[in-house]
Amino acid sequence: MLTEILKLVHPFMPFISEEIWQALPHEGEALMVAKYPAYDESLSFPEAEYNFEMVMTAIKAVRARRSEMNVPPSRKAHLIIATDKKAAFEAGVSYICKLAYASEVSVVGEAPADTNGMVSVVTDNARMFMPMAELVDLEKEKARITKELQNAEKQLQAQIGKLSNQNFVTRAPEAVVNAEREKKVKLEALIENLKLSLAQF
Repeated sequence: MLTEILKLVHPFMPFISEEIWQALPHEGEALMVAKYPAYDESLSFPEAEYNFEMVMTAIKAVRARRSEMNVPPSRKAHLIIATDKKAAFEAGVSYICKLAYASEVSVVGEAPADTNGMVSVVTDNARMFMPMAELVDLEKEKARITKELQNAEKQLQAQIGKLSNQNFVTRAPEAVVNAEREKKVKLEALIENLKLSLAQF
């Protein structure tokens, strides 16, 4: 099986695959002239592939959420996965635990009755919950978000002032004015998200 894998990867990493192949028991002079593997239906596992894609999607979603919250990988949290695909996620618990930085993984059929104080992450096939207190120092995070919100609101006022200046709006190039309007929209969206984050506390 390993020799077949080396044949598959040979077009992409020829020197390494050839070196490994030559070190293994083999038939033929070189890997580069060996017959490329033919498709084998018995080695196709579409259900397993689909299930693993679900697990990978969940891991990516959790990691993205943790990144948004600036949670370091060293800080682990209990991860609760509510899904009707329990068997698939239970089979992938070891991967989820390691790659989603979970201290523990619980796969359940329904979401917890009380999700207050929990961060939620949603994918097509699962809803995931992590206790906020296990992810961040609540007081420090609240202070950080409050400071960021105040800074964003100050920047927004500056943008509003700039766009209210008729001399600027009429004399500046259209591209510049549009860029300033776009900054204003982005700041408004940021402020809304920061307020939502504060509401979670």
